Amino acid sequence: MNQPLFSIITVTLNCAADAEQTARSVLAQDFADVEYLVKDGGSTDGTPERLRALGVRVIVSPDTGIYDAMNQGIAHAQGRYICFLNAGDQFAGADVLSAVATALAQRGEPDFLYGDVRSFVDHPHLGTGRAGKGRLIRYPDRLNRFWLYRKMICHQVWFVRRAIYAAQPFATDYRILADYAYLLDMILRQRVRYVHLAKEVAIFDGGGVSTKSSPRRDAERARALATVYSPQELRLYEAIFGGMRWLNRTLIYPVMPLLPERLRARLSGL
Repeated sequence: MNQPLFSIITVTLNCAADAEQTARSVLAQDFADVEYLVKDGGSTDGTPERLRALGVRVIVSPDTGIYDAMNQGIAHAQGRYICFLNAGDQFAGADVLSAVATALAQRGEPDFLYGDVRSFVDHPHLGTGRAGKGRLIRYPDRLNRFWLYRKMICHQVWFVRRAIYAAQPFATDYRILADYAYLLDMILRQRVRYVHLAKEVAIFDGGGVSTKSSPRRDAERARALATVYSPQELRLYEAIFGGMRWLNRTLIYPVMPLLPERLRARLSGL
């Protein structure tokens, strides 16, 4: 069997309606060289049955959490590049995988490609946009150390070589931010070759514990940062970031709703 270019993986547990919405988004792609598989943790609400009725390959097995489920999905995947699309999330259009495939070919098949996201996360100052179109976030082309200290790229817009995931799976002792720790490691420690595709790739529905502040989330973020930043660097970045937070609250956030979407997207990704 020929190796597909992409494996799209969704992990599920008792989320039938959301999972079906995501599956339909994947199945609507106009690009054929792709496999789609769902790793289900043992749903009792009919999730596997509804997805199999659409022709989706569903693997049902117990797991210890989302990152263990994602690792199990990787073990079953055959594609050269893997993208994780959570239940409830969607590709932004039917041409997403075609555009990603073209970008990979034109940019020399990097280790990691990331696109842009439309987010419905409830931002404390900018809201969710749920009543409208959400917030488009345009990520930068280059990911420097200070940007990575402050920001995260939604894993729904990651396309990572399967060989990289196979060599180093997600750390399952993280419960909330293993994807953030993985991004830091890929860019700052492994120094993988990456490219940015300036295209809206996915619609992130804003659910999940990683979008909500909690003591555990804060502890996991601090742990991830400590693996790639020195204590001196962390103190410097926190001092600078503190000033930036004040600037954002007082000057940037109040005017952002008045700007065109392309400028709001750029500011959101800075």
